[in-house]
Amino acid sequence: MNTRHFTLRSLLALLVVSTLIFGVTSCFKQIQDHQFPNPTTFSAVQGPPVASGLSSPIGMAEDNKGYLWVTEAGSGTASPASGRVSVITPGGTFTAITGFLSAESPEGSPEGLNHLAYRDGKLYILHGVDDALYIADISSFVPGVTAPIPFGSLTKIDIGTFVRQEHPNAPDPKDSNPYNLTFGPDGDLFIVDAGGNAIVRRDKDTGDLSIYAIFPDVPNPIFDPLDPSTGPPTIDPVPTGIVFNGTDFLVTTLVGYPFPANLSTIYKVSAMGTAPITPVAYKTKFSALTDIALTSGGKALVTEFGFSTTPRVANGDVDGDSSGGTLFSGAFPYITPVDILVSNTADTYFVLYYGSGMIVKFTGGN
Repeated sequence: MNTRHFTLRSLLALLVVSTLIFGVTSCFKQIQDHQFPNPTTFSAVQGPPVASGLSSPIGMAEDNKGYLWVTEAGSGTASPASGRVSVITPGGTFTAITGFLSAESPEGSPEGLNHLAYRDGKLYILHGVDDALYIADISSFVPGVTAPIPFGSLTKIDIGTFVRQEHPNAPDPKDSNPYNLTFGPDGDLFIVDAGGNAIVRRDKDTGDLSIYAIFPDVPNPIFDPLDPSTGPPTIDPVPTGIVFNGTDFLVTTLVGYPFPANLSTIYKVSAMGTAPITPVAYKTKFSALTDIALTSGGKALVTEFGFSTTPRVANGDVDGDSSGGTLFSGAFPYITPVDILVSNTADTYFVLYYGSGMIVKFTGGN
């Protein structure tokens, strides 16, 4: 099964459908304020929007100044290349890096830039059409003053060729889609590849790539050999989010077509073992998990896209069907969450909603 065609592209297609249904386009992104008392309870008070203009945003990262850097997949047309990275500051939203390829998926939705991470003055940016990692030095970039950086000047690391050669998702067709990333032991970079269904490790000293973990297919609980609409007998796990807690990686999975409810799992992957590591189920019975983050106290927070259930932000330290696990869910525009970020500012969290193009800020206490 081709993961990219049947999972992430389908996800983005559904985002477009959601946008059309509700009459809002992703370019009208808003950052809004909400109250987040603590990681186990929730109340919300809407505040005014403070930014707009993002085009198909996918991922967020925060730098040491508290600025948010956001990947925008763009318009879905190859020319002009509209993929970009923007930076959001108290003074507004500014274009930082331009010229990334924006392509149209078979379902007609934009695709290209995926998630990004920040460390020591650099952005580490993943692109799911180029199947590459880009590294941008932004240490001297001044929003609103420095001219946008052309993407062609960035350091580019080919991830896709390596993943397809290794073919971790065999016997499925060779595929790669570097989707999300985090830093692990010794500062090495760990990338979840949603096409190869694997974690790719990049050594910080040598730049060498290796397959660190492989996620096995899961049985399709609704498979009926007489009914093609029920999908294949097994489903790709499709890793989407990854965090490092000092000992292990926690990885969210979305699971592929036909996106059954309660089949997404949070896996625990040892950071201290010998590769390739076998992932172990940590928490189960989620639906279409898209990202994960850790609070300063080590609590896991996850986002559920909501293919077959209500989209939400949930507690990642309990099973998805546990009573009280929901931290926030709501009607439009609070749909299709794809990224969650724990801010460097105490008790501040950001959630990116692709369908309505909003970044929502949560604040709270213990």
